[in-house]
Amino acid sequence: MTFKSWDKKWIIKTAAFNFIYICLFGIQPACTQEVLEATPASELKRLRDDLLSHYDKIQRPVKDLKKETRVLVYFDARRLVELDEKSQTLTINGQLMMKWTDEHLQWDPASYSGISMVRLKPNYIWIPDIHSIFSVAKTDIYDTEDILPVQVYSNGTMKWYPPTAFDIPCSAKYRHYPFDSHNCSMLFGAWTHRGSQIILRTLNIPSKKRSVIGTEWMLTNLTHRNKFSNKTGNINYFVQVDIFLQRTSTIIRYVCVVPTLIVFLSSIAGFWLSPNDGSRFLIGCSNIILMSLLLQYLAVTVPAGKDIPLLAQYCASCLCMSGVFLLITVLAQNLRNCSKEPPVFAVRLAQNMDQYLCLLLFSDTSSSRYSALGDISSSPRNAPEVFPEEEKRKKEWTTVSLMVDRIAFWIFVFTYVVLLAVLASV
Repeated sequence: MTFKSWDKKWIIKTAAFNFIYICLFGIQPACTQEVLEATPASELKRLRDDLLSHYDKIQRPVKDLKKETRVLVYFDARRLVELDEKSQTLTINGQLMMKWTDEHLQWDPASYSGISMVRLKPNYIWIPDIHSIFSVAKTDIYDTEDILPVQVYSNGTMKWYPPTAFDIPCSAKYRHYPFDSHNCSMLFGAWTHRGSQIILRTLNIPSKKRSVIGTEWMLTNLTHRNKFSNKTGNINYFVQVDIFLQRTSTIIRYVCVVPTLIVFLSSIAGFWLSPNDGSRFLIGCSNIILMSLLLQYLAVTVPAGKDIPLLAQYCASCLCMSGVFLLITVLAQNLRNCSKEPPVFAVRLAQNMDQYLCLLLFSDTSSSRYSALGDISSSPRNAPEVFPEEEKRKKEWTTVSLMVDRIAFWIFVFTYVVLLAVLASV
């Protein structure tokens, strides 16, 4: 093969390749453009352009300005971020659902390839200026870069569900702490429109009971109510959202309740020890220290307010009763060591109340009567002689001291049962 013949073949192949390339890639852009013009995406763009070409986002979405705009509002709580019990502020996030009708954004779906819904950015259209009236921190759901678009339907129905977070005041009541429940409220209203322009109503959407992850609170109920005010002669409409919270932290209950039960049982058991036993003083002092520490814990954790928690009142009562327990122990010990003659009425009272106070005293014979007390032991060797009168006086004082112990025991039992019943009723 000569050089010229090879050159001709190369030219023919190159020309054929260029012809095929021009046919495929040179004509294709025009064909692709025609296909794009006939696709729903192009229809969607045309629909948006037609809707927004003469749209005024400042004007309310009604053709007759005398007509009110009805806005339906519902707040769907998703998470309780924090309940600051010191400042009494609740931080909650969720979705603020809004629904209204825009008479300027209506079209015939048949004219736009059957498109019945389109999404538009909120900064292109009119949206209601709904805000939380009593929010403690600034929350602007309209000034966000990642704001969600508005769903626009062919009949003019508008749906907008922007996520948001609110910091609202929550005046909690701690009378039933740590079994307390709180009711916090949010009030939504139009910021710049009067009631003759915007009417707020609530959407009836059933809410489900949900546990809040990461907090000690559970959202037990969420209700919406329609409200209005007519203070200045102009009717303004609002939607009030009531948030019901229940404390679910079990560790706080154990920390607060278990020590009080221990104090109750130890105080009751201490009355069955001899007043001369040093364990009674140890029990009384331990209970005083335990209740003092628990009261200090409650003072730190529970915010100051006019309502004193029932648990704090119970702990204060246990603290006072522990002090009384020590006083009774000292009194009973002094009675046993008293050298004077006991009052006759006290001895007779102890004899008459034997069967009611479980003294185990005064059987048929005098020897068995005093041996049941368990307080008198045999005298050791070389011990001084004890006269019958002195022994009798000591036994009588022991009987009186036991009577005081048993009376105090039943008074303590009754008092503790009443206190526990009040605390358990919470």
